[in-house]
Amino acid sequence: MKRISVDNFSLISPKKDDVFFPAKRRRNAWYASSPKLFTTLLCFMVWYCWSQLGGNIIEIPGDQFAFIEDPSLVDILNTTLGFEKILILNLPFRTDRRDAMTLSAATSNIHLEFLDGVTGESIKPSAYPPPLENQKLQAGIRGSWRTHMSALQTIVEQNITTALIMEDDVDWDIRIRQNLQRFALASRFLAEKKGTLSNPQYDIENRPNTETKETSFQILNENKIGSTLPSLPLSSINSASHQPTTHSSSPYGNPAEWDILWIGHCGAGFPRSSSAEKNQPVTAANVILTQADDDTVPNSQHLKAHPFQGTLDPLASAYPPHTRIFHRATGGELCTVAYAVSQRGARRLLHQFGVKGWNGIFDSELGRWCAGEDPDMGPHARPPPASSGGKSAKAKERVCLTSQPPIFAHHHPQQGESDIGGLGGGYARKFETKYLRLSVRMNLERIVNGAKDRELVDQWPDEGGQVIP
Repeated sequence: MKRISVDNFSLISPKKDDVFFPAKRRRNAWYASSPKLFTTLLCFMVWYCWSQLGGNIIEIPGDQFAFIEDPSLVDILNTTLGFEKILILNLPFRTDRRDAMTLSAATSNIHLEFLDGVTGESIKPSAYPPPLENQKLQAGIRGSWRTHMSALQTIVEQNITTALIMEDDVDWDIRIRQNLQRFALASRFLAEKKGTLSNPQYDIENRPNTETKETSFQILNENKIGSTLPSLPLSSINSASHQPTTHSSSPYGNPAEWDILWIGHCGAGFPRSSSAEKNQPVTAANVILTQADDDTVPNSQHLKAHPFQGTLDPLASAYPPHTRIFHRATGGELCTVAYAVSQRGARRLLHQFGVKGWNGIFDSELGRWCAGEDPDMGPHARPPPASSGGKSAKAKERVCLTSQPPIFAHHHPQQGESDIGGLGGGYARKFETKYLRLSVRMNLERIVNGAKDRELVDQWPDEGGQVIP
């Protein structure tokens, strides 16, 4: 039997030839001797990296009646839809439209501020910017231009950070806040994301572009329609590694990064490249974010901006039915039904169209501006300032974002006459609102009589169409 010895540290050492050898102590690694400390530090490091990369993954519910549960989107639920103010452009004598707008907003818990419109006859010749040709336009066109300038002037004067400008024949789906939440996720990415969107990181699909020169808007001087549409699911950009890192008080992204959110229109083109070169890298400037299986989007056969439109919107053939898309508005856009401006955007637009000059219908001029083109000033044209590169070149970028189909649309009441010039010669042929399925205006009588959301009439069902009495 071997004799053993116990040392002062209670470590056992065998005895050999009556000589005691002190036991050698093993020095454990620091993480083994302090497992709780190691676990705590590891968890902290994981949490820090996760929070820096974007925080929670925002899940988009499949049910279009459901809201997105995320603190950054909660302001969209307020009475101004996440904007500082909502301005409604209304001619004082159109009390019929003011009554309808007041009632529609009240049933949707939306707070409006009415801004008096002006007629073209009331504008003195000395008040027009160049060129002189714009004074020969129809009175309704001139009055519309000045009314929009007055709205922009108000926003600049009051230093409003973001404002939504709407015309008084606007309509929206009862799921307006749900739609705007999804748009806000897209607008943040499209306005704030910098650099190239590489394929390994982003699941980009290049779909054939079905837009042609004949079906596109004829308001742009240059025709740079690409052959493909780089597309990316909206749900894929909400992972932690894809979210823009800019934090802003606006749910729609940093107002210093965008000019216009053109979310109410009567048709928009797909984004176009600023260069004639082929194989352009995919960036936020030309990518299209897609929201599939969106129940607020009518079926493809209903995607027409006007009753007299000969062909369907290119969206109908480019993407599967019930797909909503979000992108930069560089392919032309028409009708200023509803658009939001940042303070930056309001100043730029007021300078361009109120001071520098304009020469056409305001909505088409705005569509050209968003596409990077300026009004045709004729002999009054000024040479563009020389580019000095760097920050100056970056500041010239015009960032206009849009949704197809639009989130807001023109409502065509029975025998509704336009004071600008009108659709179809001044009258819409049908009592309807294009693009909106559960339209507030089309269901207004049911809503004021207490009908619930799921009891309202879909004016654009998948099969056929329903006439709402």
